Amino acid sequence: MNRKKTIRNLNPGSVIFLVLVAIALASAGVFHAYVKNLQVEVGRKIEKTEQRISQHQLDIKTLQMHLDQQLNRFLIRDQLRQSGSELVSIPVNVLEEISSDGAQQLPGLARRDP
Repeated sequence: MNRKKTIRNLNPGSVIFLVLVAIALASAGVFHAYVKNLQVEVGRKIEKTEQRISQHQLDIKTLQMHLDQQLNRFLIRDQLRQSGSELVSIPVNVLEEISSDGAQQLPGLARRDP
């Protein structure tokens, strides 16, 4: 008959502590959502940059192919013939090899005639 009553009273300190914990949890949730949103935006920017890089690499390969086609000696000869150019091929026996240090010079280029 003389039992202790088990009544739990919340004192003001406990209420304040619970309110602070609730505010901390809510702000942590908002901060987490903000950081995740930034992460998604950065991921999208990275993806766009990677797409631009791959597009530029494809453009570079295409330009290199066009340059190789334009520098093809046989195609150049055909284009010169078709355009009626007066340019002619240089015979192989006329060509002289020049070293990179300039030791061997072409005749007539080493000195100037007055």
